[in-house]
Amino acid sequence: MTRIGLFGGSFDPPHAGHLLLAESAREELQLEKVYFIPARQSPLKDWAAFASPEERLAMVGLAVADNPFFEVCRVELDREPPSYTVETVKYFHQLFPEAELWLILGEDNLADLHRWYRVDELLAIARVGVGKRPGNCGNAGNGGDGSGEEKRFPVLAGREERIRFFAHPEIELSSQEIRERIRAGRSIRYRVPEKVREYIEERRLYRG
Repeated sequence: MTRIGLFGGSFDPPHAGHLLLAESAREELQLEKVYFIPARQSPLKDWAAFASPEERLAMVGLAVADNPFFEVCRVELDREPPSYTVETVKYFHQLFPEAELWLILGEDNLADLHRWYRVDELLAIARVGVGKRPGNCGNAGNGGDGSGEEKRFPVLAGREERIRFFAHPEIELSSQEIRERIRAGRSIRYRVPEKVREYIEERRLYRG
């Protein structure tokens, strides 16, 4: 069965940590394709993007251009906010009805997953892959008992088989940190792909 990864986020801007998480998921979960899906507005966060939707879409396109396993999808940018992940997953299920869909998350997102809109419907359509440091990836869905994780991640209770941790050499990097470095006139080289850095420079994004 074809396995497809769905990786959503603000990507404001996309950085090396995003790419590393997606590539780790592709390899560890044996995904044939990973779709990067820029969000217009998160329903759970008081968040407004600093770059425009089209600028963020363009930056993601530049970031993934050299990886044949990565693609960009604008479905959430074309939908009126709030844009719920369950609707995005249903969209991909209609596109690829025979595929096994995997939602790619970092651990920080997993902590809030139980609060997501129609989470049980979401988990009925797609499984969730969560990047975690190597050597600490056991859970009820892939070999561990999961008891300790359920306290940190309430969504695991009764849903262990739908959620899997995979090995991911996490790096300490965030879009907020990159924006702050730009405002301070500091280098972001190697924190973002070079073409993304050039785009940010040309557009003078995140400068104040």
